[in-house]
Amino acid sequence: MDLASDDRVNDRDRWLIVMLARGYTTTRIAREMHLSRYTVAERIGKLLDQFACSNRSQLVAYSYAHELLHVGIWPPGTPGAVR
Repeated sequence: MDLASDDRVNDRDRWLIVMLARGYTTTRIAREMHLSRYTVAERIGKLLDQFACSNRSQLVAYSYAHELLHVGIWPPGTPGAVR
């Protein structure tokens, strides 16, 4: 399991962060989540603001540092691994 249980983000946001950690583009994330790329971009922006991050890489690093993603698990796991 690669995602820590945390009330600061819901399961969909956790899965979005996992896909960012895997290097997925906004378009690919949108396709995987069955959302528009605009919705995904908006959600990423909200997560960046929520955690005071300036870019996606910083958001992924923050997620590992604050145990939203488990340290030591690379690459992040599959959706079935979400707790």
